[in-house]
Amino acid sequence: MKKTIGCIGVLCALLMTVSGCSSAGQNIMTYGGSEITENEFQFYLATYKGRFKQYYTDFSDTSAFYASEFSEGITYEDYLFDMVVENVKRTLVCDELFDELGLKLNSSVEEQIDAYIGDYIQEYAGGSKNQFNAALSQYGINAAMLKEIYLRDEKSAAVFSALYGESGTTPVTDADRSAYLNENYVRVRHIYVNNKYVYAADEDGYQLYTEDGLKQTKAMEGEELEAKNALIAAIDEALASADDFEEVYQAFSEDKYYANGYYLTRTTDFVSEVVGSAFELDEGEFVKIESDVGTHYIKRLPMDETPWSDKTNADFFTDYDTVVAEDLFGDYLNGLLPEVTVDEEILSTYSVETSETNYRF
Repeated sequence: MKKTIGCIGVLCALLMTVSGCSSAGQNIMTYGGSEITENEFQFYLATYKGRFKQYYTDFSDTSAFYASEFSEGITYEDYLFDMVVENVKRTLVCDELFDELGLKLNSSVEEQIDAYIGDYIQEYAGGSKNQFNAALSQYGINAAMLKEIYLRDEKSAAVFSALYGESGTTPVTDADRSAYLNENYVRVRHIYVNNKYVYAADEDGYQLYTEDGLKQTKAMEGEELEAKNALIAAIDEALASADDFEEVYQAFSEDKYYANGYYLTRTTDFVSEVVGSAFELDEGEFVKIESDVGTHYIKRLPMDETPWSDKTNADFFTDYDTVVAEDLFGDYLNGLLPEVTVDEEILSTYSVETSETNYRF
């Protein structure tokens, strides 16, 4: 898959929380005084499946896909189902922590959720709560359970804030920031030459655009291409003769946007070949890369001490403290997951493949 679901958004974009309604079937998970029922798990499984279909481009809702191998000895069914189970466990742990920490939700939160569900009842059931409950029933829940689920989402956010928010009991430190940086980032200098494309124009010289509003391009050719290839040859010669990479960068690169270089993670929205290669380099090594947009040379640089604090690097560290805090929160929750009790017999009766798909709620 092009993406994997890790935890956490507040726990992550996919993390949902669960209710413990007594009418919602047998408990399938328990932690402390909190529980998740079979019906609630059915809802979450359907909801995650909907997100998989929406956000993972190589997802296919077919038996062949679920049976195919994700990694050695693990099918996609196993991988996706385990992902759901782990995230639901985290939700359960958050529910219990909310009570243990003595947290309270503002009364306006419940009012907003009531209004939100009221809009759903109007939109999907013409104002009939009975019809709305009938629509929810295919996912194992009713409107009251859905309200509890949404309230638990807010509780998860409250737990995160209480522990790792700006006024939380364990605020992010420079040691945390550095540890996350060194584990998830590489820093590279990028020499770039575009020898692949030019922007397309009409006969009057006006830029052409695609239906999506993007600038149209066409393959570079003729004298312009010859000049670019000559520039690349000059870069090759300079680097082969042990010229300083920084000097070559300053002299020839068409990308000088970031004075301190690129700080890349494995999910950075940049040329995929560049991102992948950056993590294979040792510090001080460089490599030449061809992509659909040109020729690249990247050299791995030593990491600066506190690059997140330099405004020059701001594009690479957007909401950095939140990102680090979410990672810490995920690690903290993961440490509590072994204490969650699971009814494996009930759990074994469910699968992603046989689950309904919830896109709506």
